[in-house]
Amino acid sequence: MTAALSVLIIHHEPTRYFTRLCSRFPGITFLSARNDSEVAGQLAAHNPRVVLSFRCDPVSTAAQTLAARSPGVDWVQVAGAGYDHIGPLDELACRVTTCAGVLSPFHAETVMGAIINLNFGFHKYQRQQQEKVYRKLPWRSLEGQRLLLIGLGHIGRALAVKARCFGMHITAVRSRQQDSPFADAVLPIKQLPELLAEADFVSLHIPYNEATHHFFDASLFAAMKNTSFFINTARGNIVDEQALIAALASRSIQGAYLDVFSQEPLPATSPLWEIDSVLISPHYCDAVVDWHERFAMFFADNLDLWLAGQALKNQIHP
Repeated sequence: MTAALSVLIIHHEPTRYFTRLCSRFPGITFLSARNDSEVAGQLAAHNPRVVLSFRCDPVSTAAQTLAARSPGVDWVQVAGAGYDHIGPLDELACRVTTCAGVLSPFHAETVMGAIINLNFGFHKYQRQQQEKVYRKLPWRSLEGQRLLLIGLGHIGRALAVKARCFGMHITAVRSRQQDSPFADAVLPIKQLPELLAEADFVSLHIPYNEATHHFFDASLFAAMKNTSFFINTARGNIVDEQALIAALASRSIQGAYLDVFSQEPLPATSPLWEIDSVLISPHYCDAVVDWHERFAMFFADNLDLWLAGQALKNQIHP
């Protein structure tokens, strides 16, 4: 089986881990594709059975989808938790697995850092430093403040653990009410508007799909209190960005940390750049320095299972 097996890795920097994969699986041919034309060429020339798909700017969604739909592909491992870049799952004949959970602790660490920054006002002090202004600003402890998690998957749970260390009260919303050791309460999504009215921080942790497009809209921003902060490190299009801009500009919410946007890179013309209550990072909040290698090694462990005919980790389709 392994002698005839080829694996296509879609990533613009395969040299970071390529040699390690080749040495671990000497009987498998590993192929790399760093852009759209290389994806098409490798598919046509080698008909790979397995694809390791990294989301990266040089490779378009169309090329990623082409690879996932290739007739010879039996399995696609997504190097990340999100999988919208490979197209709708119901249109795929192959198995799909994700790396959900691999970077969750680091993702949560970044969000916790943003919560601390926004709460204490470090970003305000940085502006004062640039202007050489020496002025004390009021702040209150995170202890007792309410963190509302929209979604309680790998990242939401990791964030809940970190927030608890600061004494925050944690509520999560999911599709149904349930008990969880990670939150003080887990309530159904229908209660979201009333929970928003009580939350000090709202952090979004749900996947993007047709059902969640612009899920967080103007009505939900209106339900938030004007002292609260909004955090989105999930996907930009889960949020109605114009409604977010309006809420920030009108000060109907106090501020935001944003790592994802409806258009990426965020255009220079976006009003978000000019709003002083916003922290912006370039869709990189979980990108700890060795994230490429961590995804590749998770894939390697899954490849061992696949070769042995065993169940794959994090299989989401079929």
